[in-house]
Parts: sequence; structure tokens; C-alpha cells
Amino acid sequence: MRSKKEKIIRRFLDNLYTKEEAKYFFRYMKDPENDILIDSIIDELEEESRLRENPDNVNYQQYKQEARQLLEHLEKKRKIRFRRITTYVAAMVSVILLSVYIFQYIKTTDASSVMYTETSHGEKRSFVFPDSTKVMLNSCTSISYPENFGKNKRRVKLSGEAYFQVKKDKIPFIVETARFDVEVLGTAFNVKVYDEDETVSVAVSEGVVQVSLSGASFVLQRKEKVTLNTRTGDIIKEIRDDEYSFLWMRGGLYFDRTPICDIARELERIYGCHIVFKEGQEFNNLISGEHDNQGLESVLRSIEYTSGIKHMKTGNQIIFYK
Repeated sequence: MRSKKEKIIRRFLDNLYTKEEAKYFFRYMKDPENDILIDSIIDELEEESRLRENPDNVNYQQYKQEARQLLEHLEKKRKIRFRRITTYVAAMVSVILLSVYIFQYIKTTDASSVMYTETSHGEKRSFVFPDSTKVMLNSCTSISYPENFGKNKRRVKLSGEAYFQVKKDKIPFIVETARFDVEVLGTAFNVKVYDEDETVSVAVSEGVVQVSLSGASFVLQRKEKVTLNTRTGDIIKEIRDDEYSFLWMRGGLYFDRTPICDIARELERIYGCHIVFKEGQEFNNLISGEHDNQGLESVLRSIEYTSGIKHMKTGNQIIFYK
């Protein structure tokens, strides 16, 4: 009978794992005591793969490249959607053998030292990195980082919103996102870059940061902010002599020419609701205003007052209409 560890490892490779099993999987990969078990599973998978057609050297090299790509995706999202990927790979190589190389590649890289944290709806979380840098995460935010930073750079990967107070050091601190990278030596700044939002931004409260996009880069100083509209490509850099970009840390809300679609997504993240827009109507409103966030209904009434957009509740769903 297979042990719990072996079942979880095999389930992970077959994309049949739960979130809890995924956590166990990464614990097992980090523990040297599991090396014998992992090697045993690798041997079994290799034996099973021999029953299939053996790939040639070209496929073998392509195989390892696929494994590297999967690992990079694994580090970013903490889960591999094997069903989609293996549909493409299966025409060339065995899925079982691919799993073997993923195992082998993970075991020979620093992937086992990658830590991962995420927040849920309405949750905020603060913690300290290995270099004493402080970070506070907003709702529905995920971040991955090494258990110990290297000698040449301090790099973390972020999806969502976070406020960083970076410990000053000669080693660059880099926040990598899907839209841009932010590099600093020692400063305090806010990054908002949710995948589903139309606008993303970086605001600096202390020091200097460099924001690097594809084909452009910006140096931001204290009280400066850059906003990127991911739909139109418009970039706005401005001086903001206020603390509104950091209001979320104190439980407040602030919108500054914010698309209504982004506001809807933010309310979903905070309150765990589901917002849809009535079909056949256009919603291109840009909303501005500060809210003390006393409750969802209060915010919805404020939006209606400033924009004319009304709402109707059906269970946990809210419909915006005009």
C-alpha cells in the first residue's frame, strides 16, 4: 500500500491535488529525508515510461525545456495546470517521463527554497522578509520569495497590492510583476498590480525607485506616482502630495479617476461579493472619491451618488445598471 506522501506526490503530478495537498508536496520537496522516496518514485515513473515509445534526443532536449517552463510557472502560481500543458506535450513525449524531469529539475534547483504567501477576500497580512524588509499585503494578493536572498539581488514576485518598507542594502531589491519590475536599494513604496485590473500603479512614500516596463523605465521619487492603463497603454507620472495611495492599509478606500470595472473588482476582493454589469449598457465611468469603508452598502450608495450607477442585489451577486 502506498504511503500518504507517495499518494500526494503522484496526485500532484496527475493534477488531482487539493490546495492542502499542494502545500504538503512542497514541504516534502524541501525535506532531504524524502530524497529516497522521491528517487524511488522517479525510478518507477521511468520504468513506466519505458513501456511507451522512447523519445529521441531532440524530444529529450525539448522535454527538459518544457520541464523548466513548467517549473517557472510553478514558482509563480504554485500550481501547474497539467491538463492544458500535457495536451500539447503528449504529441511528442510521454507525460509520465515529463513528470520525471520536472522532479529531477526541481531537485537540482533552488525551487525548494521558494516561499509563498497569499491573502483571501478582505484579509490583510504583514510579515518580514529574511533581510528585515517589511511588507503588508492587501486583499487577494499573492507573493513568492526565496527563503534566503542571494548575494547579488533580492527578488520577489507579486500579484496584487502590497506596501514595502525595504531594508537599505547595496544589494538591489526587485519586485517582479506581470506588468513591470520595481527596483530599489532602500525605500518605502506601494505597488498595485492585480491581473484583472485595467490600471496598475506604483507610488513612493520614501526614497527612490525605478520602474521598468517593456520599452520604458521611470525613476520615481518621494510623493511621485506612475499609473499604467493596461488597456490603452497610457502612462501617467505625477506628483501626489497626499497619502491616498496608502489609505488601504488603514482600512479606507480611495479612487482617483478609477475605471468602474476596477472598482467592481476591488469591492469583490474586499467583500467577497460578485459584481456584474447589466448587458447592453456601457460603463466607461471614471470614479473619484474617498471612502472610510464603513460597509459595502455605504460604498455602493456613494458610487450611485457620484456616477448615477445603480445596483441591485441578488443573493451574493450585485448587478450594476443605469
